[in-house]
Amino acid sequence: MMTCNEAIEQFQEFLDNELDDGNHSAIKQHIEMCYKCCEKFEFEQNFKKIIKDKTFLHKTPQHLLQSIVSRLAALNEEHSQPEPIVLEPKTKYHTGIFGFFTLRPAFVTMAILLPITITCLAVYLVFLRPTGFSPIIQVAAERHDSFVNDNMHLDLVSSDRNEIRRHFENLQQSNLAVDVPKWSGREMKLLGCKNYSMAGKKSAYVGLSGDHKKISLEMVNDSDMNLNKLDHEIFKGRSYHFGRYKGYNVVLWRQGKTLYSLTSTMNRRDLMRVASESIPSYNTRLPDGQE
Repeated sequence: MMTCNEAIEQFQEFLDNELDDGNHSAIKQHIEMCYKCCEKFEFEQNFKKIIKDKTFLHKTPQHLLQSIVSRLAALNEEHSQPEPIVLEPKTKYHTGIFGFFTLRPAFVTMAILLPITITCLAVYLVFLRPTGFSPIIQVAAERHDSFVNDNMHLDLVSSDRNEIRRHFENLQQSNLAVDVPKWSGREMKLLGCKNYSMAGKKSAYVGLSGDHKKISLEMVNDSDMNLNKLDHEIFKGRSYHFGRYKGYNVVLWRQGKTLYSLTSTMNRRDLMRVASESIPSYNTRLPDGQE
């Protein structure tokens, strides 16, 4: 099992896709299981993307670079020549700040531009940076992709929601807040379920099909994962966060201490509608037989 230190030491190579398949898979699995490393990976990924995207936008103008090079060359040439013998008293240069501006215009330009550039970058990073990409979206999309392509082995294949609920309840020390949804007004059916983990938290995965498309529903137990970097929208009184990866839409929301996510090729609005119609707004699981 890879440790946190081993994973962190190889984050840069992981982000640049420079690792072999074995190490890449080991780090990826560790990030999915470890909440702290997941957050650090998310920060490193966002920071690297910001630097890459904004380097060109803040590139120093070519005419300024040429001016600086010309001035430095002139100054070097001036200092390389022997000082002529002066028969008359030298003109007295202004001292202090004014003299510095007179003698070193190129250095002054750089001295002024550098703090301005740093300040602008700091303001951008704090207030103006775009919505970040979350590994939560990637994990949900990749699991759904495996489900769609029949590469996922489900622990229980059943169309009975009570049987699926009992499956998760019978897992030793599962402590999962599982509420398998019922479908009202839509042709949906259960295909099976599997116990998983996301960012070190236990989760219940349920495979569904509806409108001729497969849908992944995942319920993460006692989740404190940060969704603030994702775009969000209020739909029928509930706040949804969403992202997109590998062509799949992922919609997430919290209900009590449980984090829910729906993933499909369905558009975001339809996924939110499915969530609002199928999963009621309550924070505790209802006993069997009570809907």
